[in-house]
Amino acid sequence: MKLAIFGILIITLFFHVAQSLAEKDTPGYVIEESYYKVDPESEDKFIELFKKKIFPFWKEIEKLGLIEGEIRMYTQRVHTLEPSWSYKTVVRFKNYSAIDKWLEKREEILNKLFPGEGGYNNLRKRVMSITKEHWDELIKEIPLKQ
Repeated sequence: MKLAIFGILIITLFFHVAQSLAEKDTPGYVIEESYYKVDPESEDKFIELFKKKIFPFWKEIEKLGLIEGEIRMYTQRVHTLEPSWSYKTVVRFKNYSAIDKWLEKREEILNKLFPGEGGYNNLRKRVMSITKEHWDELIKEIPLKQ
């Protein structure tokens, strides 16, 4: 009898831990904020490249159901000293698993959209050639209500 109760407790604990670990990836979205610092003389070229190549790519990712909401781009009205950036894009992934799937699919999608253009690495090189600095921040909201 004691062994059966102990077994039930172990199984209950196992399922509680497994559920807790699984929930770490589900509540809340993961926001990818990508920052680009671009020289003023390259800003038009950057926007054109983004609209023609990068935005259609993100629309394909959206069709896969990996992101929620709209892909957004921002600029500052007045540039601050630090951090200095020209453009920020914001994409809201459903969870960390969606990010992994996006990383897995990005080459295939770019080759489908723009065959013969060298895929992700070539597009990245083009963006970086007109970008002085770039960084990404992946942030996830932590729910405060229990």
